[in-house]
Amino acid sequence: MLRKTTLALALLAALACSKTTAPGKKGPVVAQGGGVTVTADELKARLDEQSPMIRASFGSLDRKKQFLDNMLRFELLAKAAEKEGLASDPDVQFTMKKVMVSKYYQRFFQDPNGAKNVPESDIQKYYDEHKGEFHRPARIHAAHIFFKAEQDSPERAKKAAAARKFLAKVLADEKKNPTAFSVAARASSEDASTKSLGGDLALKSQDELEKAYGKELAEAAFKLGDNQTSPIVIETQHGLHLLRALGRQAEVNRDLDGVKPQIAAKLNSQRKSKEFDDFVKKLREDAKITVNDAELEKVAVSAPPAGMGGGMMGPHGVNPGAGRAPPQGASAPPVAPRPPPPAAPSPAPP
Repeated sequence: MLRKTTLALALLAALACSKTTAPGKKGPVVAQGGGVTVTADELKARLDEQSPMIRASFGSLDRKKQFLDNMLRFELLAKAAEKEGLASDPDVQFTMKKVMVSKYYQRFFQDPNGAKNVPESDIQKYYDEHKGEFHRPARIHAAHIFFKAEQDSPERAKKAAAARKFLAKVLADEKKNPTAFSVAARASSEDASTKSLGGDLALKSQDELEKAYGKELAEAAFKLGDNQTSPIVIETQHGLHLLRALGRQAEVNRDLDGVKPQIAAKLNSQRKSKEFDDFVKKLREDAKITVNDAELEKVAVSAPPAGMGGGMMGPHGVNPGAGRAPPQGASAPPVAPRPPPPAAPSPAPP
């Protein structure tokens, strides 16, 4: 089985390169025999496919001979595979289809230079409609330990005294254990929504904190340094807070000129994606595909081995949500690839 697979792959690669290795090759012959011919142009083309670092290592005659030897070995294996009838092997035919789909997609639905043709008005419109991606106020990542005590409740003073005592213990524990605040929050906080998270309030702007927990807490949070616990108990309308700053993000303001290339690339990618979707839809409509649900239902689907993740994967390991076309020279997925998802134009971090 291994021998068959190896030969099949060798044949596939040879066939995939057939346009550059077919009769009528250009350039002087550098090696031939046994029905195999390698020209100088073909050798150079294969060398040019390598990364710059690898390519630089083949400057000497000896190194070129090594590279040529690998090419000849490959071509001879492909010839041997053809003699064994592997050109008609179902696995080879299927893999050839994948390569063809990949090449087709790359030729007709990839347009790396298309971003240059995106109208300025479209770029401006996207920028105006997605301000949140390019402008964001400063945010702080804070955590709290909350004790319920309404402002006018009779137990407020007693709870405040207990909170101050609890804070003193947390501050002392932090000197020995950096996670003491989180541990204390999980054990004692009365905020059910954050207790299991160690009091984590996530990244929030000052306005967001004020709306959620009150002006007093919001102002106190932004006065703290990173990884600093407030030395005082913060009192708000609904209770008492021990507060710790975990980190922060600076204000973000990106002007249009600074993000034009990213927006243009995204809009171009969206355009090509729609073209591809429309094209595949028309192919399917023209083909008048019918599906036999009764037979489809009978197809057995094996469960993954114990311990493997249950990720949503398509046929032959293709993730239908990934939507990425294979890189140049790689095998295409067994279904028509979708255009790569547009890269976000450097939005503000979440």
